[in-house]
Amino acid sequence: MHGNLPLVSIGMPVFNGEDFLEAALESLLAQTFTDFEIILSDNASSDRTPEICQAYAAKDSRIRYYRHTHNTGAAENFNYVFRLSRGKYFKWAAHDDLCAPTFLEQCVEVLDNNPSVVLCSSATGRIDWAGNAQAPKLDRPRRLDDWSASERFAGIVLQTFWCYEIFGLIRSENLRNIQPQRSNYGSDRVMLAELSLQGRFMQIPETLFFRRFHLKQSTCLPSAKARQLWQSGDRKRNLFWERGSVGFVKALLKAPITPLERLQCLGTVLRYLTKSKNWLYFLPKRLRYKKQEQRKLEPQSNLAVF
Repeated sequence: MHGNLPLVSIGMPVFNGEDFLEAALESLLAQTFTDFEIILSDNASSDRTPEICQAYAAKDSRIRYYRHTHNTGAAENFNYVFRLSRGKYFKWAAHDDLCAPTFLEQCVEVLDNNPSVVLCSSATGRIDWAGNAQAPKLDRPRRLDDWSASERFAGIVLQTFWCYEIFGLIRSENLRNIQPQRSNYGSDRVMLAELSLQGRFMQIPETLFFRRFHLKQSTCLPSAKARQLWQSGDRKRNLFWERGSVGFVKALLKAPITPLERLQCLGTVLRYLTKSKNWLYFLPKRLRYKKQEQRKLEPQSNLAVF
């Protein structure tokens, strides 16, 4: 124990997770490292999730269970479990993913022995609905363990799609220094970018984390509007200030980095804005759609002139 508190806190936000919740909890309770607490936060589920959570909390004193009276959205539920945490290290756990028994043990060892590392994860495997192994979906190699903050930041902003690192083990003090997860869908990448400015990321080469892909997860919702509702719930949003690029810039303004690194990171944000015309999303919808239609009409096979 870290004093009278657990060394590790695991926050599991869940909504209608009856299909996979028990398997996810069993994989956490089977960890070889045992000095942890689990905070279960039920976002007003309408299935068997409450009964499952209550049953596990009753049989293991390390589990605390909370239930919202209405669905607050995934972002707020993710933030809520962190606010309730007490450990030196923190991990978000999805209700449908699995961890190998030594995941926590190996991640704790890395963080204990490397003060410059703020987040430790492992190689990621992919499983299907039934838990069968599938071909992995991975980001290309990135320099997230580099000593240069600008290199790490560029790796997240320009080269990261899956954001598996958000389910790694993180120093709680560093999480408290950054913006909480925001209401826009995909804001986990902004959190990772800001964490990358706090310190290095380390990845254990062994596959100890298994991301489950299935038809009930948010990425399979039928529209961008549905995904956004899943993320934000009934919270009001500021469409300008919640843009990912705005979040990147806000992170840079308060990050503990040198002026040169700040300038290099601003260059990364500019590259992000010009990549795939991301700057278009700052335009009013009517004008944005007009620009996008014009792009469709542009010739697609111009010869380059050298």
